[in-house]
Amino acid sequence: MKLLKIHLRYHPPGIILEYSRKGAVRSKDIDLLDLNSNSNIKQIAEGLLATEPLLTEDVRVQLEDCLITLKTRLEHEGPAGKRYYLYKTLLTHILPLTNVCFDKLGKRVLTGSYDRTCRVWDADTGAELAALAGHQNVVYSVSFNTPLCDRVVTGSFDKTSKIWNPTTGECLATLWGHNGEVVAAEFSPKGDFVVTASMDHLAKLFDANTGTEVQTFAGHTAEVVSLQLDPNDGRRLVTGSFDTTVALWDTRQPQRVCELRGHCGEISGVRLNWDGRLVGSASLDGSARLWDARERACLATTQDHAGEVLDVCFDWAGARLATCSGDGSARVYDVTDFRELAVMRGHREEVSKVCFSPAGGCLLTASADRSARIWNASTGNCLQVLSGHEGEIFSCAFSYAGDAVVTASKDNTCRIWR
Repeated sequence: MKLLKIHLRYHPPGIILEYSRKGAVRSKDIDLLDLNSNSNIKQIAEGLLATEPLLTEDVRVQLEDCLITLKTRLEHEGPAGKRYYLYKTLLTHILPLTNVCFDKLGKRVLTGSYDRTCRVWDADTGAELAALAGHQNVVYSVSFNTPLCDRVVTGSFDKTSKIWNPTTGECLATLWGHNGEVVAAEFSPKGDFVVTASMDHLAKLFDANTGTEVQTFAGHTAEVVSLQLDPNDGRRLVTGSFDTTVALWDTRQPQRVCELRGHCGEISGVRLNWDGRLVGSASLDGSARLWDARERACLATTQDHAGEVLDVCFDWAGARLATCSGDGSARVYDVTDFRELAVMRGHREEVSKVCFSPAGGCLLTASADRSARIWNASTGNCLQVLSGHEGEIFSCAFSYAGDAVVTASKDNTCRIWR
């Protein structure tokens, strides 16, 4: 084996070793999830040189330079390091939006709408790049195949998903098989598969190249409303259902690996942490739970919210879990002991979406009070109110680099903040 290059991965912090073996170029990811502003770079480098055969004394200086760059990036992305200003208002659709997301470079924005289309926008100019038209009902879920971002998948209330070319607007495949509305659809990490969730109580796996159904995941007894593939190899799938259960699946077989029971109300959201070891679940019973995906056990339950818990997310390192609720607040917990770290209060109505900034220093929330807010994830202090929408904000996202925010509203517009 011969090391060719060391690439940086900013979120979560890590390096990617590109090397040759028997004439083929391969890559290996090394996570640096504990890297922070107080980290000792020389000690980390010493540890990597001692444990990773691809890293030799010849590349010590290059390795330390890479680690310094990662550390500096984390320091600059702290909660006080960035203030966002309205950059563009996209008059996107003739009917309210459903979901929104950036591509990896933050150059394009996807919007889904009740007008049955998904649209691709230039985040710099605000120009419409493509209209993905063909669904016969609401386009509810939109997503790129990160990191390439040369394909888009949409999920619709017309009971289908579609794969598109975002440059030409061409529909490359229609994914048939569900008998109910498709409410979630996403690519696997390598982009070779698409997984979908539907109101027909099922989740399905499709070949992203041919559009053929590969697997049906049956077992839930009510609508499947949330899912996620593990971010590394895509072999593990978590689903959440209105039947009050969370299920874990191996995508190579149709039978579920296990069923996680404990909630007494409908599941509103499920998420896996970076390495797929932990599952977070949000429920309309007013609680959030943390589960061990390997031991298949509930590690902790919080009932701190005074209303339904509507969304849940991990930070990139998987060290903290955030929740948001119909009570107008968001909360952050340490996953080690599920100690409450911060409470975000200030929204006047329900908070339906929550997400960490890429570096983890900030929390972004979207609310029915027509505002989005950015908070210090450690103290709970509100750093900024993103106001101006004339309708409920129900979808929001940071760009991968953390230098932009997008918000989507029932006022038929999305806004880009930089």
